[in-house]
Order: sequence, then C-alpha cells, then structure tokens
Amino acid sequence: MSVIKLRIDYLFFGGLGFAFLLSIMTADFQDPTVFNQLYPSAGIKNWIGLIGAITGGSLLEIFGPSVLLLPWLFVRIFLHQPRSVSVLAGTYYAFVLVFLLSIFHELALQFALLESVNSAFLWQNGYAAKLAVKWLEQSMDLALCSTALSVMFIISLVRMSQLLSPLPLFSAVLTGIQNILTLLVNKISPPPAPEFLPAADLANFNAHSHLKENSTVS
Repeated sequence: MSVIKLRIDYLFFGGLGFAFLLSIMTADFQDPTVFNQLYPSAGIKNWIGLIGAITGGSLLEIFGPSVLLLPWLFVRIFLHQPRSVSVLAGTYYAFVLVFLLSIFHELALQFALLESVNSAFLWQNGYAAKLAVKWLEQSMDLALCSTALSVMFIISLVRMSQLLSPLPLFSAVLTGIQNILTLLVNKISPPPAPEFLPAADLANFNAHSHLKENSTVS
C-alpha cells in the first residue's frame, strides 16, 4: 500500500472551498448578483464565472468581508473528525458568526473605530449588517444590544471552536510532508533486503517427516 493515501473527500471539499474563496475574493460590483441582475458588456470579472459571481458576490454584498470566513468553515464542517458538530448545526453557527462579525464591523465603522474603505468592493460592509444596526438603534438601547450580541458571539465561538482551529490543517500538512519525504527516501535509498539464514543453519525436518508407528497395539 502506498504511503500517501488519496482522500477523495479531502480533494472534493477542499477544491470547492478554494473555489468558494476565489469567488469571494474576485467579486466585482459590476458582475451579476442577486441584487444586480445586469450582465456587464465587458464580461464577468469573477474567476469562477457566472456561478462564482452570483454566489460569492451576493454573499459579499449581504455580509461584507466577514464572509471570507465561510470557505474555511465550509471545508471544516464537512471534513472535521471526530464529528462533534453536525452539518446542519455547523452551517447554522457558521452563518451566525459571519453575521455577528458583520454587525460588529458596522458598529466599528459608525463609531469611527475603523476607517471606511470605499475603493475596494471586497472590504465594503454588507447590507444585512447595515439594516440590523439601523433596526437595533431604533428598537432598543444600543449598549444593551451590543452586550447581547457579544454573548451570542462568544457562545457561537465556543460551539465552533473545534472547527475554527487551524491546528488540524497544520497537522494534516505536516503529516503529508512527512509521508512524501518518507516515500522519497525509500525511493532514493531503499531499505536493505532481509537477511536469510544459510540452508545449513536451517533445521532439518526431512528426517522427522514421517511419524513412527506405535509398535504396541492394544
């Protein structure tokens, strides 16, 4: 058996997660999304094409730059072992974390804790956070809401701590590098062949191959 084990699920979900990340990072405000259904005359700039523009661009418009966390959580939800969080619960908490981060981003912008970047489409905050903060300001005390949101964020963070940790990724990368190096070393200098004892040193079982019949028969 080869030292390197091919995991189809790792390649499949890892490839989807990477394509998902590219669709977000290469999103352009002129590409078609859920909120912009016009097709640009110069063509789609998203590297994943129309599907990437609609998926990555729409999520970016909704949640803002915090959506960059989703590809990592997407891969970890489907590949983490042992499975401590179900796919449904993991997806729910992933969107909760992204949404709460988007709200905190909007609050930081309103209190001038962060500078607003108008030139980069990737770093503009999403519509969901703007609407949520506007509703919170009109409905209840903002300080009380911030405390409640912080508690929700901490609970979601603890619930998803095993999926957020990059340690399994580093461990898998190091294991893969170790397996590749072991395979290369074995190819360059294969291990010595096992030594066989000379025929003279082997026990001679030929003389005792036949059992002696019992001369005393009752």
